[in-house]
Amino acid sequence: MNPIIKGFGILIMAVLLSGCLHWGKKIIPYHDEVLVYPLSYDLVYLRTVEAVDNVEGWELEDTVKEKGYINIRNVNYGRLDDSDMRLVTLIIKRVDRSMTTVELAPRNRITPGADKLLMRVSEFISREL
Repeated sequence: MNPIIKGFGILIMAVLLSGCLHWGKKIIPYHDEVLVYPLSYDLVYLRTVEAVDNVEGWELEDTVKEKGYINIRNVNYGRLDDSDMRLVTLIIKRVDRSMTTVELAPRNRITPGADKLLMRVSEFISREL
């Protein structure tokens, strides 16, 4: 085969393959919202568990009420290289006797879909107000 044709073919392949690369930086939303409620810790914890128990694509994995942790697993996430993104931890903290907060664990604030969980919790607990 003619070396000019080979060189031209390699050049075309390089141009086509470089079009598949993404040179821009992807902006990932950061969810550091803290939901604050003038309700007791027990009620907020219960409503948070109820809220995340029925979210489509997410499954309640385990809860540790004494520490204020609720772990939820994304059952639809399919990438093997980001398997750490499948688990989200919600942290419930007692501020005082009648004030409680709900937030995402710091490592989960960029997890895809975690904002959906926070919105669901907000909807459920807002019914109590």
